[in-house]
Amino acid sequence: MRRFLVGPVHPGTEIELPPGESRHASKSLRLQTGAKVVLFDGAGAEWDGEIVQIDGPRVVVRVAAARDVAAVRRFTIAVAVPKGNRLDWMIEKLAELGAAEILLVRFHRSVAAAGKRPRLERLAAAGAKQSGRARIPTIGGAEFKELLERVNGGCRVASPGAERTLVQAGAELVVIGPEGGLTPDEERELAARGAERVSLGSHILRIETAAVAAAAVCAQL
Repeated sequence: MRRFLVGPVHPGTEIELPPGESRHASKSLRLQTGAKVVLFDGAGAEWDGEIVQIDGPRVVVRVAAARDVAAVRRFTIAVAVPKGNRLDWMIEKLAELGAAEILLVRFHRSVAAAGKRPRLERLAAAGAKQSGRARIPTIGGAEFKELLERVNGGCRVASPGAERTLVQAGAELVVIGPEGGLTPDEERELAARGAERVSLGSHILRIETAAVAAAAVCAQL
């Protein structure tokens, strides 16, 4: 069934889909009255629904029962910003893979700046919607010092040549450094907070590839 992002709703009520979702339902998908749909709030809740009215760009849905949503493991990807449209691709794929949070970090050797937050949030919502996720990842930005405040024993740092793999170590927070790599000082500070170096394989990956590879592993642990 088609999925639409809404705010919090209550079973037994009728709601009008947000403008963008209404246009998608009526114009792009050409759904008709009586179509069964799924509503989700991006925070982990879903409801069954049925389209009861289409009036031009307006689409009204009757909210049915809440759906059972399987519990998923929450993990954060803290990553340097890749260049150009590689950032857009990365955000969408991390949302598809179920990252709870995407933290865009400015490292000493970072060379790219984060894009505009509303656009990235739209991409994350599209990724979650397409993949059937009930939760949309939050997107934040941080300086390296701010990242350090969140590092603990559940943190892993992607590092070619590390002895243990991410599959073996598991993670709550995975750090992906910039193209130039972490500085020795950054590596020491992360290690001092309890972060462990882990391998994502025997080859050197681009930022966005490493982030997606890490998320794919975390989603299966």
